[in-house]
Amino acid sequence: MKPASFLADPVAATARLCRLLAGILALAWLAPARAQADIPAPPVESPWSVSGFGTLGAVRKSGGADWGFVRNSTQRGASSRIDATADSRVGAQINWNGGPQGLLVPNQGSAPASEIVQWAYLGWRPLPNTRIRVGRTSPDIFLFADSRNVGYALPWARPPVDFYGFAPLASIDGIDLEQRWFAGAATWRARATAGQVRASVTDVEGSRLEMRGRDTLALGLSREEGGLLLKVSYLRSQVRVDIGSGADQLRQGLEQIGSLPVPGLAASIGGLGNNLWTGGSTSYLALAAQYETGPWTLIAEGSQLRVPNSPLNARRAYASVGWRHGAVTWYGLASRVRPDDAAATAPDLAGSLSPLVGPAAAQQAQALAGYAAAAGDNYRYDQSTLGVGMRWDFAPTAALKLQVDRFDVRHHGGAAWRFYDSSAAKGTLVSVLVDFVWGQ
Repeated sequence: MKPASFLADPVAATARLCRLLAGILALAWLAPARAQADIPAPPVESPWSVSGFGTLGAVRKSGGADWGFVRNSTQRGASSRIDATADSRVGAQINWNGGPQGLLVPNQGSAPASEIVQWAYLGWRPLPNTRIRVGRTSPDIFLFADSRNVGYALPWARPPVDFYGFAPLASIDGIDLEQRWFAGAATWRARATAGQVRASVTDVEGSRLEMRGRDTLALGLSREEGGLLLKVSYLRSQVRVDIGSGADQLRQGLEQIGSLPVPGLAASIGGLGNNLWTGGSTSYLALAAQYETGPWTLIAEGSQLRVPNSPLNARRAYASVGWRHGAVTWYGLASRVRPDDAAATAPDLAGSLSPLVGPAAAQQAQALAGYAAAAGDNYRYDQSTLGVGMRWDFAPTAALKLQVDRFDVRHHGGAAWRFYDSSAAKGTLVSVLVDFVWGQ
């Protein structure tokens, strides 16, 4: 616009100038919006997430006759000296927006399909440090309660069998409450779980038995500060194992023998009845400690299992030390399980009862008493293990482990083995495994 035109018609020139300024302002206001529209919107994150873990491994046993190795009481046991079923496993965890979660860990043997999913629950956090879960969760009774099946999370080839192997309590159907709080530099965590237990266990003959626990309560309290973790755990439950009608018939036979008028007979026969335990009140108390300082890691747990009038009462403990250098960790492990009571022995009934019931009936009573005494071997643990091993984290999500264990099983103490024959034995286990995780 020329100055002469403005002077000639100032009104029209002013109107054109206003329209020009309005256009400039409109362009300035619309430009960011257009630029924003050109930027692609961020992708919407899926509420679902899937992760998992696995172990591929084999263990070779020497010694112990034809006993089958198992890492816990839910397994059928190895059928040969070299076995890949005890430790090999695969699992997946499925999360939905922090809500329903499930952990799938296939059980070896003929476990029912209902036990394949070990965790499946709905979770809610009413406060940042408070968590409530309803469904199938894990009882907080071990230091590695939530990771006993995740090999990559463990420093060893497997949890110490002498300590962890007896317990099939991988999950409880009920409610779980966890609370965290802080005191200075220490972190405290308390967790309570209440509900019902249903699991399959396997006896020394390889037979699958159903175990149920009602009115189950598990408590865990831990404190962590400066690399030191201390934990105390407690569990109580009314447990029953379904082993068929044979135990009841055998118990009735013992009662009939004990009613005979022979001095001291009732007391000796009554002790044999404890070996026919099929259920009752159960309590478990454990203490644990883990200390990490630089390359060193120290781990120890001890427990007391009390099951009145049964051969299951036992004390358990293990200790481990590990030293890490780069991607390699060297470790040693010692464990022991010791029953509270001596093994049951059958009294001499053939001699004491022959004058009263005759030789044939006395021999039958002797055989029945011997069978009742041997039945305790299905439940009695009495052994120790010394092990050394190496873990090599050859990838960010995978580790190779080599472990050699020397086991020592006492007489009438081989409940940790399948096809056990009541004798004592020493032997060696050599394990090679690869643990991995994905989707973490």
